[in-house]
Amino acid sequence: MRPRSGDPVAEGPPFGCSPAYRGAIYYLFYWGALAIYGPFLYVHFVHLGLSAFHVGLLGALVPLARLVVAPFTAALADRQRRQRTVLSVALVGVAVALFLLRWPRRFGLILPLAVLLSLGHSISVPIADALAARMAVRYRIDYGKLRVWGSFGFAVISLAAGAWWAQAGYEMMFFVGALGFLPALLAVQGLETASPTSDQHRPPLRLLTRDTALMTLLVANFLVGAGEGLYVTFSGVYMDALGGSGLLVGGLFGLSAIAELPTMHFSGGVARRLGKPNTLLLSYLILAVAFFGYAAATTPLFLLFCAMLKGVGFGLYFAMTVSLGDERAPAAWAATVQSLLMALGWGLAPLITIPLAGWLSDAFGLAPIFAMAGVLELLALVVLGWAVVSHKFTVAPLLASTDDL
Repeated sequence: MRPRSGDPVAEGPPFGCSPAYRGAIYYLFYWGALAIYGPFLYVHFVHLGLSAFHVGLLGALVPLARLVVAPFTAALADRQRRQRTVLSVALVGVAVALFLLRWPRRFGLILPLAVLLSLGHSISVPIADALAARMAVRYRIDYGKLRVWGSFGFAVISLAAGAWWAQAGYEMMFFVGALGFLPALLAVQGLETASPTSDQHRPPLRLLTRDTALMTLLVANFLVGAGEGLYVTFSGVYMDALGGSGLLVGGLFGLSAIAELPTMHFSGGVARRLGKPNTLLLSYLILAVAFFGYAAATTPLFLLFCAMLKGVGFGLYFAMTVSLGDERAPAAWAATVQSLLMALGWGLAPLITIPLAGWLSDAFGLAPIFAMAGVLELLALVVLGWAVVSHKFTVAPLLASTDDL
């Protein structure tokens, strides 16, 4: 598979496979490592005796880091062309924080390590997404076919980890999880970055605000991210509250990730038929239905069904959001645009809603949290639907370079 003519890249190490698939390898290792502990971390905090309010505060750390730290870090990495270096440092921070989280049992001792863990994740995700999305375009492959390997790794590992931790307890997951990030750290070296020649036509970042389609995408992603933040923080706790075992907590995330696989893999084909914006609208609708199902759930098995439906919608949502964001961004600011999407959708939005949801949970129970998530998805559908009806996405990106088009 040859790169597009006129799309300069920095030379990367020969990993023995097409560079287009090095993104898939990274996603497999990164999300596989995250699955070792991600679905169970907040359940572990609850079992330590932390209140729902404290769990909500810990859940808000990643959104806060995405909002305050990640965009500036991504912009610096773009400007200095050191995306791989910054990504590697972030992953080391995740591994160290996770290793040390095995011991503290009080909120005040957990908090600083949770901050380090949150910083690492908030920085690593948008930079890796930008590098992988740009490589997908460069080597003419659907981004969803790279990202699907992350969902596959998450699905398999979370199911296995759920069964393991149900028998062994959660203490070992911190050691295993920390070691799990070593393959991801090695895989970073296979990701390509833009060459120094891409700086010759670097447009001012402030001009992004003139792209109405991108601004609308940011607002819609803010609303979707608010709902997703509630899901990530409280769905495992909800399964536990309904009487689900550790195995079912792992299954909640694992089966959802399995359901992502076909829609994420075929998202490019769906987008070629419906268009990327319309495919994104469809994903919002599916997510809304799934979250309303969560609110109505009374048994662990029905919650598993809703989680699978949620996975179907998420597979389309994530692939289309990253792809549309990359489509509207110039190569010189690719990681920055992805970080802005994360900052609003998975930073500011859940930062507002997660602490509120912790209070709502203490006062009214968990079901209203997911009803609120469904309403937020419908609002996102209205916002993006206006841009689609107004043909905002048919206007060429203002800042895209000639190599990007």
